[in-house]
Amino acid sequence: MRSSELQLQLRKLEIEDRQFKAQQAEKERQRHWEAQERTKEREREEQQRRWEAQERAKEREKEAQEQDKEREFELRKLELQRPQAPPVAARRDGPTSFKVENVVRLIPRFNDHDIETFLISFDKIAELNQFPRDKYSAILQAHLTGKALKVFTELAIEECKDYDTLKKALLTAYAVVPEVYRK
Repeated sequence: MRSSELQLQLRKLEIEDRQFKAQQAEKERQRHWEAQERTKEREREEQQRRWEAQERAKEREKEAQEQDKEREFELRKLELQRPQAPPVAARRDGPTSFKVENVVRLIPRFNDHDIETFLISFDKIAELNQFPRDKYSAILQAHLTGKALKVFTELAIEECKDYDTLKKALLTAYAVVPEVYRK
């Protein structure tokens, strides 16, 4: 009987050992699963932080653009509010009071890519403000840059003094035929 009792106990021990090993394996699987879940949670949190940082950066960029637009709007508003010089003819200082440096600011900034528009604007502004025709070249030269300034420097002094000659030289240099300019 002893041997059967021993065998029974041995069998019980084997069963308990298998149950213990199964429990240990289950606990190990549970720990492994929990570790994976923690890793996934950390990754989700990190991804959430990155997304939030991107959103904050987009928001800051949007705010900066809005501030730039507001500044630009304010600058335009200030430019419009800036008092304009009255036409030269309206000034009561007399005929000798015309000064090129005073009227230069009435002319828009020179655009090297659209000389036709610039010259048309120049002619109209000069006419509206009744600039003396003999001062046109002096006023115009203050705005020339790049290629146009090079054309100006290559002309003789007498040619530079004659507005029509200067204008024709500029249009030729920019390959603008006078007929197109007149149209």
